[in-house]
Amino acid sequence: MPDWKKYRKKSIFFIASLFVSFFFCIIFQPFLNEKALDLLVNIYSILAGFLIGVIALIGDPSSLPKGSWRIAESSSRNVYRNLQGTRNLLSIYLLTLFLIFMYKLLSVNGVEALFHSNNLTFVKKSTLQTIKVWSEMGILFLSFMAFSYSFKLPAKLFSIQQQRVNKEIESRRKKANIKIN
Repeated sequence: MPDWKKYRKKSIFFIASLFVSFFFCIIFQPFLNEKALDLLVNIYSILAGFLIGVIALIGDPSSLPKGSWRIAESSSRNVYRNLQGTRNLLSIYLLTLFLIFMYKLLSVNGVEALFHSNNLTFVKKSTLQTIKVWSEMGILFLSFMAFSYSFKLPAKLFSIQQQRVNKEIESRRKKANIKIN
């Protein structure tokens, strides 16, 4: 039963993040400009680098409990689950950066003339404008989703470090032949 509660909380958080992100992307899309996009690029570039460090911390084999290979294998499932969630967040960061890059490419002056010179006549100014608006909404949607999940990172890092400290304390107790019930 506790597992169902955990997944229920995660599902509710995911659905709430979807709705809030969708709502915010619609509201804030008209306010998106070049400065805001540059700020998002800076933020997500820094967060992506930070997240790579988190992945290294989570995936450190020294965090596996001491004992037999079976104990290590069973606890590795939790490590892989944490790594998968963090990898997904990194993917959202990178996808956001990719959308910003594509948006900036489509925003260059003369892009419409470039399409016409390559006989891509179906790309008109109105089509480019529609693509820009949807790109802006996609960028904002992913940004809000990534931010909502990024707020969980400090708690996750604290939990990992707390487990490591507790593991070290337990290891020292074992060496000193101290048993606590």
